[in-house]
Amino acid sequence: MFLYHMVIYSDIYENICPQTVLKEGLNHKTATKWYSNSANLFPDLTDRLRPISLPKWIDFKVAFGVDLEVDESPYYRFPVFSEKILVFNRDISSDLFAYIEDMYDGGKGRMIEGLPSKEDLVKNYWSSMNTLEDYLKNKPFNNPEVYIFEQVPANLIDYIE
Repeated sequence: MFLYHMVIYSDIYENICPQTVLKEGLNHKTATKWYSNSANLFPDLTDRLRPISLPKWIDFKVAFGVDLEVDESPYYRFPVFSEKILVFNRDISSDLFAYIEDMYDGGKGRMIEGLPSKEDLVKNYWSSMNTLEDYLKNKPFNNPEVYIFEQVPANLIDYIE
């Protein structure tokens, strides 16, 4: 099985050239910034509500997003190489992001009307966490948000235009 990471060339995002990734590997510093890191939307809440029993390697400061399927070219492709790959429910992330949008809308509540509280959403986000293997076996939700919590070695990465 392969995982995929889109390469986005844009004026908005920092662009890391493919040669750098193919030489140094893929990590949170060389990853395309287009991928959101939902756990960092409200980092204080995420840390405060983090389940106590989680291993220390689950650190969103080093995590970066990948896809289970190819979305568009160009992209990096690499095999599943680690157990440090987790899947969360992206629908919960979207609801959390509505709270960010609400702040930009002046806090009028139109974006978040009917949503659970941020605290409940963050708890649900943590509860949605699955290993990649468990997610693929059970598919407990339809909209996966996949994060890798360690560097992908350069020798495993293919760049596809």
